[in-house]
Amino acid sequence: MLHDTSPEDGRFYDEELRQALMAAFCDVLHGSRLPPMAVLRMTAEALGSVYREVSDAHRGDHACPCGWRPNPQADIALLQAALAMTAQILREPDLLRMPIAGRA
Repeated sequence: MLHDTSPEDGRFYDEELRQALMAAFCDVLHGSRLPPMAVLRMTAEALGSVYREVSDAHRGDHACPCGWRPNPQADIALLQAALAMTAQILREPDLLRMPIAGRA
């Protein structure tokens, strides 16, 4: 699914990726009967593999022209921090994650 990109679209893409990831997680969980932590570990490994592939596409003579330059140490630290921040149990509802129910 392609969309116009702008800074405001970040929330849409965040939710789109989360839903796709959750669907894949549930498919593997139910199809394999593996424990949830095993499937979550596999998910983390898949994300690491995606990072490596995207990083590789941005190096060398035929690198992607978008201008991004991978910095594995900083990039992986950022990914780890994002995982740690979003994986913590929330004490209050997160309005950014709630589905829109209508218009005011």
